[in-house]
Amino acid sequence: MKLTMKIVSFAVVAAFAGVAAAQSQSKVSASNIDQNQSGLLNKQEMDLGNAKAGGKTNVTVSNIKQNQSGLLNQQKMAIGNATGAGSQSKVTASNIQQNQSGLLNKQEMAIGNASGGGKSNVTASNIKQNQSGLLNQQKMELGNAKGAGSQSKVTATNIQQNQSGLLNKQEMRIGNAAGGGKSNVTASNIKQNQSGLLNQQKMNVGNAE
Repeated sequence: MKLTMKIVSFAVVAAFAGVAAAQSQSKVSASNIDQNQSGLLNKQEMDLGNAKAGGKTNVTVSNIKQNQSGLLNQQKMAIGNATGAGSQSKVTASNIQQNQSGLLNKQEMAIGNASGGGKSNVTASNIKQNQSGLLNQQKMELGNAKGAGSQSKVTATNIQQNQSGLLNKQEMRIGNAAGGGKSNVTASNIKQNQSGLLNQQKMNVGNAE
């Protein structure tokens, strides 16, 4: 496995009128990361951007791969992060792939993140999510930024979501931003594929809920 990662994180503490407020910040440049898990009743996660409590993140990631196979497993990948009121994330993500196969599994992928009335600025390209098997759940969001007054700006190209099997559930959202939020979305070459029996498929794109 070849791993290239550069992470700069720091906390800025500012005092005003005797009240101290802390803000976390992180700058992440990561490439060629591979996470693999197989078996039964496993839980796998990957976060990348991080920075909590009204934090700010600046994330550039490429060639990230997460693989999971087996039974009753949970898989997750987030990327932008930055949690708490007033959070902000700037994300450039390319060549991201998430694969899951097996039975009764749950798969997710988020990308923009930033919670609590946050702002996200996302440029995503060549993102692929694959899932196969029985009674599985698959999800992909991209823009994110949750909470009242959230804002997201998304440029998404070459996004693909694939699912095959029986009694599966598939989703894809793209713009996001919740609680009376605003979204600005530019999307091209978006593909969602599903095959099999008694499956559910969904795609939204604009969002801002």
